[in-house]
Amino acid sequence: MSAPNADADRRSVAALSVVLVLLLLVLAGVGYFFIRILVPAGSPAPSNADSDMTWVRSIYGYGPSAAEQLLGPSAVAAAPDGTIYATDPQRGRVLAFHPDGTFKGLIATEASGTATGGLGRPTDVAVDADGSVYVSDYANGKVLVFAEDFTFSREWKVPLAMGIDVVDSTVYVRSGGQVVTFATDGTELSRIVRPGRGPDAVTYLAGGITADARRVYVADALNQSIKAFDAGGNLLWARSRPSEVASGSVVGTSAATQSAAAQMDLRIDLPQDVVLDGAGRLIAVDAFSFSVLALDPESGEIEAAYGDEGRADGQFVYPSSIAYDARRDWFVIADTANNRLQVVRITGSGGGIGAAASRALASPFRVCAVPLLALVLAIGVVVATRGRRGSSASATGERDTSGTGPSIPGAEPPS
Repeated sequence: MSAPNADADRRSVAALSVVLVLLLLVLAGVGYFFIRILVPAGSPAPSNADSDMTWVRSIYGYGPSAAEQLLGPSAVAAAPDGTIYATDPQRGRVLAFHPDGTFKGLIATEASGTATGGLGRPTDVAVDADGSVYVSDYANGKVLVFAEDFTFSREWKVPLAMGIDVVDSTVYVRSGGQVVTFATDGTELSRIVRPGRGPDAVTYLAGGITADARRVYVADALNQSIKAFDAGGNLLWARSRPSEVASGSVVGTSAATQSAAAQMDLRIDLPQDVVLDGAGRLIAVDAFSFSVLALDPESGEIEAAYGDEGRADGQFVYPSSIAYDARRDWFVIADTANNRLQVVRITGSGGGIGAAASRALASPFRVCAVPLLALVLAIGVVVATRGRRGSSASATGERDTSGTGPSIPGAEPPS
């Protein structure tokens, strides 16, 4: 290899080395920035004996004044883009927060609750796949729909509208002790579940509701039970508080490590809301046991309980609602008597490798992919360049020792 070519290669390698260092610094900087932004200050504070539930953050409002704080939030919802919605019924509004807990906006109307588009006492909130927000207004007996930008879209009458959920294109509404289904435009589709105190009925003041392709799940608060019905309203199972339950409760334990006696202490006292997680489990929040329960949706068996009573992060006082964000694999809980929302993660709630990959692609950390890809390409170029240099040097050495090179005048081979 000629001297000019060798110098050029050395300069190329030096330049690529500088690029590698810069890319490493950029990648480290981007990663550090997002860790600082997305992970709250302080260490996670699990309230349990084990680490099955991990606290992520708490949200108290959007400003220092009393009017800017949450006051007994009663319901929560998680939008596909991560927006967290919370009803603030005592102030007649719904607050929206970004996934990092910063304030996004609020749904409130100047009109009285009885007027079209007027919001009186929001009881529950749900979000469809398009980002439209559905609010049940118990005081005015209606469901209101707002666009993603919080502008009013439409409403329809539902007497005693309480719990609400949107699954695919069906809106499920708790109307007194009955479950009524609607199309998203407000057209009534069916009425299932009868009101009452029997095992196959739901009390007037039942709590939240959710559904999957085969079942409708209801938190039946005054019956101290969680129930599953088929699409025709036939009872599939009811999980009630055991009569022999002890006064205390077991928290932070998994079904795999519980004895049969301890399993009885995973009690249902006043279930308030239900949601399905990424693994297909039914997750409920119970106000009187101050806990989150995981149930088998097929049988209603309680598999685990998380959390306990208190005001520290990861503890609850009369929690009343729960929502699940599948893309971030976390739960948002209305910690009502603590006047806050809590975001927590629970072990086993994700949907496997596919869901984890989807969450990774949806995460802000995806911006690290660009410098990471550039880093890999730069390393590949350096390796390829050094390989070519080695091959060139080897070929030059072979030519120099082969005896076929040009003869030097006056030089004689030794005799």
